[in-house]
Amino acid sequence: MIDKKEALEMIEEEIDTENLKNHMLAVGKIMKRLARKLDKDEVKWEILGLIHDVDYEKTKNEPERHATKSAEMVEDKVPKDILRAIKSHNHEHTNVEPKNEMEHALIAADAVSGLVVATALVMPNSKLEEARPESVKKKFDDSSFAKNIERDRILFCEKIGIDKDDFLELALRALQDIDEDLGL
Repeated sequence: MIDKKEALEMIEEEIDTENLKNHMLAVGKIMKRLARKLDKDEVKWEILGLIHDVDYEKTKNEPERHATKSAEMVEDKVPKDILRAIKSHNHEHTNVEPKNEMEHALIAADAVSGLVVATALVMPNSKLEEARPESVKKKFDDSSFAKNIERDRILFCEKIGIDKDDFLELALRALQDIDEDLGL
């Protein structure tokens, strides 16, 4: 399996957009924190979070190919369960239904990263360190805030036994750990 350094190199090679690179870093960090909480393989879960959207710039106009292409790009570099999890995070188009904790976690982490970043951006200095768990929870409940974030996907956290409020706090704390890397 590739290591974190190789995953980061792949992101640099395949992704041009800084926001997308930051998204992938964020999802990787949230996945690592989730793995720690659930007593799972932190390295594996972080790698999954880092590479899950490695095809996005190639497939953004073809959602039916997204995730399938990512899996193809890394199929000789990661175990089969990571390939399946990548495909399941776009299950609406790949028809690979999420079935286990890692797959549900990826869907939740993918969605919550945007909510946490959007919350930070409306803080007085647009910094993650200013955001509080209560702020993220309030923004989750405000359907007019960051309308493109699919809150039902964030709620996949409940499928892995983590309460929504606890998950929102976990995601915030994870991203606060890498705020400088994210430029927030």
